[in-house]
Amino acid sequence: METVQFQSYVFLYSLYGGIIIGVLYDIYRVIRGIKKSERFITSLWDILFLFSVFMVVIWAIFSSSYGEIRSYVFIGFMVGFYLHEKLLGRIASGVFRFLYKGISSFFKKTNSILALPIKMVYSLIKRCCCSLTHMLVKKKTRLRKILGLPKQIIYDSKKYYGLIVKRKGRKNSGNKGFS
Repeated sequence: METVQFQSYVFLYSLYGGIIIGVLYDIYRVIRGIKKSERFITSLWDILFLFSVFMVVIWAIFSSSYGEIRSYVFIGFMVGFYLHEKLLGRIASGVFRFLYKGISSFFKKTNSILALPIKMVYSLIKRCCCSLTHMLVKKKTRLRKILGLPKQIIYDSKKYYGLIVKRKGRKNSGNKGFS
């Protein structure tokens, strides 16, 4: 048989658990409210929130009542969550929103500072590759012209073969008559 003192201890523990769940909900609400993302990412955030709430509930139940679940435990969670929302909800949301924006801007600035050398190396490599590509295109065009010369010579030879042979024939036949 449980004593009233033990039951009040378990109830207060579940009340604290409800307050912690309220804090987690405020963090979750700030992240979801500021960052609009696609469905898959939103689903991942939902699962992460539910998992963290589950862990808080399990922690509170096992650390206070050794895993025995009573109805006043769930009432404690609901009352704790309600108290947090009514008394501390707006303040906590404002603080978390401020922290989120501050941390976000810090990481953006840090990212831009750390990314600067990478951007410089990237632009240098890009410039080198573009000039190399431009040179290769010029060389390729010249190479095509050079490699195409024998083909062009053969084509021209076939094309003008008849004219060349006829002229030689005329010169030879014309010289025979005058000698």
